[in-house]
Amino acid sequence: MLCSAVCKKLAYEVFAEHPEFQITASMGIATYPDQAANLEELKEFADKALYSAKEGGRNRALLFQKNPGQKHEFTTIAEKNRTVDRIFDTICHNQSFLLLGHELPDEDCISSLVAMALLIQKFGKTVSLYIRNEIPDQLSYMTNICSYNKIKILQHDDEVAAIPDIIGVLDTPKPEMVSMNQSITRLLEDRTRTVFELDHHLSADAAYIGSEGYCLVYRASSTCELIGFLCCKLTNRKDILESFQITELFSRNLVLSMLTGMIGDTKFGLTMKTNRDIFFYKLFTQQFAKILHTSAHKNSKNYRSMTDIFNTIQTLSPEETELYQKLLSHAHFFEKTGYVILDEKDSYSYLHNTDYHLFVNVIKSVTDFLSEKSGTYGLSVYYDMPEMSNLIQFRIRTARDVAAPDLRVILSDFGITDGGGHPGAIGFRIQKENIQDLNAYVRRILNKIESL
Repeated sequence: MLCSAVCKKLAYEVFAEHPEFQITASMGIATYPDQAANLEELKEFADKALYSAKEGGRNRALLFQKNPGQKHEFTTIAEKNRTVDRIFDTICHNQSFLLLGHELPDEDCISSLVAMALLIQKFGKTVSLYIRNEIPDQLSYMTNICSYNKIKILQHDDEVAAIPDIIGVLDTPKPEMVSMNQSITRLLEDRTRTVFELDHHLSADAAYIGSEGYCLVYRASSTCELIGFLCCKLTNRKDILESFQITELFSRNLVLSMLTGMIGDTKFGLTMKTNRDIFFYKLFTQQFAKILHTSAHKNSKNYRSMTDIFNTIQTLSPEETELYQKLLSHAHFFEKTGYVILDEKDSYSYLHNTDYHLFVNVIKSVTDFLSEKSGTYGLSVYYDMPEMSNLIQFRIRTARDVAAPDLRVILSDFGITDGGGHPGAIGFRIQKENIQDLNAYVRRILNKIESL
């Protein structure tokens, strides 16, 4: 009421010397702890309410309203624990599982699928994964882990031989990004089947995929961190450990998989900005790194440290290296920001001759390099192929040593709803027809970045 009254009073303010002038105010309101669980969420929800107020015609105050389908933090620890218990019960009382990731899986997505499969196998269950395209060479050890543990990897149009009891979706922001083929689509259309979900994406248009009460979704450095959290919770469930005779929970391959996701998604912890993310990243990685080191045989070629893992996943293939160098030839610098803009012609030329998944991995690496080279920010922009979408893709990230403001303010300030990320890195997409002059639009973004 008070905010609405302020808006109304400002709108009626009269300026004697300039009667043509009028002031209006738009306000977004969020509450703690009823809506937001922390200061970061409070600001994010207030921003969203402010954007809704502007979209609704301005000159008004609006209270944030949660979309039931929009991903959000747990309101209480008890609620989170109940979700964990439901997931454990689901694993205990079902036999077969199919795990899905997103269409363009990165290190965290692939690693979380493998890690979750290994965890479920400890219960004596059967698990299959669906990863549409080939796993990148630098993560070939994930393929080997699956082969050694008899975890079947389905690809392309492979039919699901046996209908799974349960489906799990990991590291996927919203339903339309789930990687699937026709046979899996039919399975997901069966609303009677329980779908559990593990994910750490909470920004912008992130929406739930799993069944209500079975979504372990909250802010974390990676989805593999959530699996680490699940494992730690399981150590306190002596009833489950004894019932399924689980004597070695933190096996070497499980730890290796979780560490790969944590390291890969955060670039060895460099992209994290919040104290909470940094705390839990250090807690899990240090604990798991010790386990990995002690379980590796001396003089073997096995990974013995986090550095070994990081160096491996950072390795580019000859094809990726060639593309990397070509993309860098388009690099420019604007004050504190290094950027690459590919117009339609250049975008189509590269994408026509390159696997899309490989291109995305390389453009990420280029954006990372430009942020470090500039010392502050990196930006990349390219067009999707017409047969894929009518979208222009944007990526922005900060350099490792920059204590910059939250990059997600760009999403709210520009009214962008198709995108997300975390404080140090964001990605978003805009329909091509909504940008008449790409260079002018990018210049606006660059100016905004420089003002942060």
